[in-house]
Amino acid sequence: MLEEIIRFFEQDRWLPFSIGAEGFTVFSKAEDGGYAVVIVDSSVARDLTKEKYHSALSEVEEKLRAKSFREGSVLTLFFTSELAKYALLGDGTPFWIITPTGRIIVRTGQPEDFAGIRKELTNLIAPAPAPQSAAVSAMSSAPVVTIKKPKTYIPDGFWEESAYNLRTCFFTISLFLINVAIFFGAYSSGGSGGIEGQWDRWAKSWETTIRGGQVWRLFTCMFIHGNQTHLWSNMAALLLIGFWLERRISRKAFLAVYFGGGLFASVISILYYGVFVPERTVEVELLFNSYSYTIDQQVVLSAGASGAIMALAGAAFFRMFLGRSFNGYWPAERILRLDIAVFVVVLVNIYIALFVEDQEGIDVSAHIGGIFGGFLVMSLVMALLYRKEKEYASY
Repeated sequence: MLEEIIRFFEQDRWLPFSIGAEGFTVFSKAEDGGYAVVIVDSSVARDLTKEKYHSALSEVEEKLRAKSFREGSVLTLFFTSELAKYALLGDGTPFWIITPTGRIIVRTGQPEDFAGIRKELTNLIAPAPAPQSAAVSAMSSAPVVTIKKPKTYIPDGFWEESAYNLRTCFFTISLFLINVAIFFGAYSSGGSGGIEGQWDRWAKSWETTIRGGQVWRLFTCMFIHGNQTHLWSNMAALLLIGFWLERRISRKAFLAVYFGGGLFASVISILYYGVFVPERTVEVELLFNSYSYTIDQQVVLSAGASGAIMALAGAAFFRMFLGRSFNGYWPAERILRLDIAVFVVVLVNIYIALFVEDQEGIDVSAHIGGIFGGFLVMSLVMALLYRKEKEYASY
């Protein structure tokens, strides 16, 4: 494929010129002020670092200035499957990534087209349909029809790219559908398979989860809800915050925040009601008398996706203010109205969880645990990214 790309530039009357860096092929075209394309073959330039990359670009720009080319007329094409590494290397310069499977990845803030080559390159390297053999042609006219199960295909970068680059918030929508399906599956069943039966089997409490040893409830409790109000309020927050966050961090990081932060919220909730506040006294006024009774909170069941969603909220807050260094790794578009809406929703939820008292029927400890769990997971993600960047820089 790389040979085809080089041949394309040669046939389109781009002029090659050489530089000292290994694995670099440079073409220039003296039209509209001049353009230059730097093709980097990652299989050859294996020891490429940011310093070496910028040094090579400086050499290219110096030669272009000698030809009176205009500033900012250089685009780098990284030919690689290592998306994260070369996104970090190219940060701050115009670049596209071309994968061996024929995808052109153009990150936010990068030029959508360059000298009119985007469409032609896409058509050139797009995977061609497999040719139909004579045997298959003969079978197609036979009366027997064979239905083959389609192969699943996960594109390059599916896990390490943000949903913005792959154009869909796959996991936000999937989590929404799973939660809704689980609720209405139980809602329509009734009896032991209904909402109450589902809570008896999946919801968490100190009694069932710790004493009963049913630790899976820390996970299953994130997928069940008590009523439609509980469900739809959580799902509205999931769609808004999830849509915003999944487009600004990788899918791996998004799932780590949702499930890691959700489990952290479950653990905090269990510890709070099982160890720190195992009993709660409630006072009730009836006519002219007041009564009080004690609730054993170790046996009270709690569940809902709100702990995991609050983890997304905490991660979104982190991404907005503390994670701006992610912008070179997972660039994100700026939609002011959406940014403001998410900021308000996140801030209100954090404020309610931390400062509003008397939230009857709401597991406040899970909300607080989710917020801090989201912060914690995002801190770990950022630490791993910095570690990766240092590793790449040391090559």
